[in-house]
Amino acid sequence: MGIPTRAQVDAFCGAPATRWQRVAGVLAPVILLGSLAYILILWHTLPEQIPTHYNAAGQIDGYGGRGTLLLMPIIGLITDLVTALTARFPQSWNTGVRVTVLNRVRVYRLLRDLIAELRLTMALFFGAYAIYHASLPEHFSSLVVIGAMLLILAPLLRYFIRLSRAK
Repeated sequence: MGIPTRAQVDAFCGAPATRWQRVAGVLAPVILLGSLAYILILWHTLPEQIPTHYNAAGQIDGYGGRGTLLLMPIIGLITDLVTALTARFPQSWNTGVRVTVLNRVRVYRLLRDLIAELRLTMALFFGAYAIYHASLPEHFSSLVVIGAMLLILAPLLRYFIRLSRAK
């Protein structure tokens, strides 16, 4: 990772990443690469045309080539990379609270936890979506998308509750 900048040392208060943050940082790209590998392994068994869009009732209303299955893991990998890069520059973070000498350790630890959780939940969303869609394209449900989006909202809600206590 290299030598941290002065801003990173100040923001992180000299504290190294927690075990949870390191595990989430490794798991996120592994999940996404695994879902990409799964699709590539199944590639020759997939039909040329697959459902690509469903209406609110879960009925198929759009088709595309099987290559569209690769989009979700690739978008997930790009999202994970951007999030990981953002985590390296704490001076760019908008904390939502006034950071003081008294609360900065807690606020920045919470932010690092949030970034770790978001990386993991976004990887689960993009990876699971791609795998589920590749495995059961005719049985896809809008409930899967709604559930996955709630999965991503959970860390944000937890963060705002924890952050409000850190003020």
